[in-house]
Amino acid sequence: TTPKSEMAHAAQEAADCIAAGGGEYFRHFSDGYWGPKIRAGERVWYVEDGYVRGFCVVSRVLRRGAGEVCATTGRVWPNGLYVYMDAASWQWVKPIAMRGFQGYRYVHPRSVGEWLAAQIHQAEVVGGWRDQRPEVKP
Repeated sequence: TTPKSEMAHAAQEAADCIAAGGGEYFRHFSDGYWGPKIRAGERVWYVEDGYVRGFCVVSRVLRRGAGEVCATTGRVWPNGLYVYMDAASWQWVKPIAMRGFQGYRYVHPRSVGEWLAAQIHQAEVVGGWRDQRPEVKP
């Protein structure tokens, strides 16, 4: 979930990647945290404003990352677990209503409910990484 307080940063990071012709996104987990059990090639789905908005494909995972600096905000992230995703792998999907959550959830019928798992597995891709965020239609 992208917190409301970070949505402007996330949008700027995407704009910076588009302007540069590519780049990487990453997610950080503290040094003592060893999950999620995620591998290169798997999808990370993003929730903003109560909707699943899209996904990126994991390019690599570092279990003992040495710290990263966000090129957009200048924020220095500490050592820990890093999950990296190629910006060009971003896919917008037709928004799917979902309450936000903290951290990772695995999309499996037992963990998030059969209806939501079916929605995510059958998500309709409506744009790529250079496209505008799709609006939610009532």
